[in-house]
Parts: sequence; structure tokens; C-alpha cells
Amino acid sequence: MPRVLPRLKLILAVMAILAAVLPAFSGCSTAEDAKVFISERLSSRDEMDAAVEVVDRFFALIMENDHREAYTLISDRNGRDEQDFINEFDDTTEIVKVEINWVEVNNNIATVGIDLIDTYDGEEKMYKDIEVSLIKEEDGSWKIVFWD
Repeated sequence: MPRVLPRLKLILAVMAILAAVLPAFSGCSTAEDAKVFISERLSSRDEMDAAVEVVDRFFALIMENDHREAYTLISDRNGRDEQDFINEFDDTTEIVKVEINWVEVNNNIATVGIDLIDTYDGEEKMYKDIEVSLIKEEDGSWKIVFWD
């Protein structure tokens, strides 16, 4: 008989939880709302991952001195050509490491927060909380906003 009381408490606890949760999913519209919410969250995660991948690839190409390929990841070039982009890196320091900290996506605009470590005259310097802006092109790809 002593084992019945703990089981009874467990059954009552489960029933109380179900009674509290089930009404939220009782209507078709609520179930559909939950489906849409989950779908949007998964889609949003995919968009965040895609934006982060572009930023990661862009800086990897810059660190490899493959400026021509990095240029392909730039949006709205404002009349500047590939050589203008390459010239931007003539007198810059060497990027050693980029660490991606966070990402936000709002419709067709994304912002990725990074920390960047570069070297100059043998000394490393860290730049924290740099915001990299991206825009989603008509073809669905993310591109970095390099020139304002």
C-alpha cells in the first residue's frame, strides 16, 4: 500500500500538467499557429546560418589574400570595380583571426557581430564587437555591404 500513494501523486501531477497544456492545442487555428511558428523559427535559423557562412567565408578569403573571390561576396558596389576592392587591402594590416559572436536577421537584412584580431609590426590587436552588415539579394543569396 505505501507504493500506491507516490504513484497516485505522479498520476495527479501528470493530469494537472496535461489539463494546463492541452487547451492551448485544442483548436485547429492554434495548432496551425504552432506549426507556422516552428516553421518560421527553423527558416530563421537557416537564414542566420547562411549569413554567418558568408561572413565566415569572406574573412577566410581575405586572410588567404584571395580578394578576387571575396569581391564576389560584396553587394551594391557603388560603381567600384574589383580592382578598387583589391586596392582597399593594399595598406591594411594582416587579419589573423575572426570570431563570430552573434547574428540577427530581420527580413532581408542581417547583422553579424564579430571579434577580429590583426597584426601590425608583429603585434596583435583585437577589435571587439564589429558589426558586419549583409543584405539578401533577389536571388536569395546573402551579400556583405562593404561600401556605404
